Amino acid sequence: MESQVPDEVAPQKEKIPVRIRLDRFFALAPLKICLIYFVFGILWIIFSDQLFLSFAMPQEDLILISSIKGILFIVVTTVLLFLLIRHFTHRLQEKNEELWAAYEQLAARKEELRAQYEALALSHAEWEATYNAIPDWISLISPDGRILRTNGAVESMFGISPDQVIGRNCFDIVHGTACPIEGCPRMRMHASRKRESVEVPLRNKKGWLLITVDPVVDGAGKIVSAVHIVRDISERTQEQKALEQAKKKLNLLNYVTFNDIQNLVFSLWGYQQLAKGKTTEISVISVIKKEEEILQKISNSLKFAQAYQDLGLKPPAWQDLRQIFLLAISHLDTRKIKHSIELDDLTIFADPLLEQVLQILADNTLTHGETTTQITLRYLEGQESITVFFEDDGVGISQDLKVRIFSPDFQKTKSVGLFLAREILEITGISIQETGTTGKGARFEIIVPKEAYRFSGREKEPAP
Repeated sequence: MESQVPDEVAPQKEKIPVRIRLDRFFALAPLKICLIYFVFGILWIIFSDQLFLSFAMPQEDLILISSIKGILFIVVTTVLLFLLIRHFTHRLQEKNEELWAAYEQLAARKEELRAQYEALALSHAEWEATYNAIPDWISLISPDGRILRTNGAVESMFGISPDQVIGRNCFDIVHGTACPIEGCPRMRMHASRKRESVEVPLRNKKGWLLITVDPVVDGAGKIVSAVHIVRDISERTQEQKALEQAKKKLNLLNYVTFNDIQNLVFSLWGYQQLAKGKTTEISVISVIKKEEEILQKISNSLKFAQAYQDLGLKPPAWQDLRQIFLLAISHLDTRKIKHSIELDDLTIFADPLLEQVLQILADNTLTHGETTTQITLRYLEGQESITVFFEDDGVGISQDLKVRIFSPDFQKTKSVGLFLAREILEITGISIQETGTTGKGARFEIIVPKEAYRFSGREKEPAP
């Protein structure tokens, strides 16, 4: 995309300093001098002649006086002309100095403008190079979809030179259609007045494009144009599909392997019980008990691994925390424990195993709370995050265990537990910690970043 710089901004060739124009001054000054001289001469003649004619004098004296009068007139007019010329010369000098000062200011301003123009030209060249180096097709389009400006990526993406796309419609270039497609992000952008995106297949159906449209508004809030970005995501889409296939195959393999091992462990356990019932020797029974302990650890490890294998298998989603909590405790016997939910319409962006997280926390309360009579789920919203509190009024957790309870080694001795809960939450940047007081109850703080929560009654940007 080429840009044109106005001629009046571009630096001009060095010119000879502007000559001070004094035509008007020189036209008026002689006229003033002549008028003054003319008036003075007329008045001199009239009044001097009347003065001398009023005296009765001899002819010779009148001639002498007339000569003296002429000489005096020349002297007076000479002095008058000198004063007039000096006065106008002084004014001319002042005007000349003012004009030269103005010229110097203009010259300095010209140098300043030249430096600014050179900096602007360099910045424009850098921006132009950066703009055209971006592999995504970036264009500025009018509200009705006509292309106003474009970078060079349109040629590598669609085989059309930048000059040939100016004035054409964006849907014509991208989709080859005579009108916008269904779900057009530009049309949705006009309705929402914010960024809109859509993924569409390439014309040859061999790849995918991500189209993003951002509005450009004027001071009155009117949409005057839009930034239209087209990105080829074919490779990313293929990688995602391949990764999903690999996850499914790995999950299936793990499922079959776990079932086989569990069946073998169950069979081995049966043989152990059979052997235990057919011997009375203390040494043999002692060995069998140690084998049973090992089999129990293997079984716990299998349960832990089986729960962990589903982690991250499905993409995160927005989930109503109140509903998820009720589903989680529905799998547990909570008839003797009351629950208080103070979540309003809070939803969080988390892994689909969020229900298992809340189930783990509730099961932990039922198993270790001892004196627990109530579970409370509430939140506290901050500037950068929101904290969800999962609290009970049981015996609490001792200080030395507050960190260890999230350790994988600690969980292997207790089967699947809080370690898995923490791992599930961390997929979407959510953290968890225990901050309760021993003897007064456990309190788990689930800290959700601001981009991963919203209230259904509020306007909130979607999570990435």
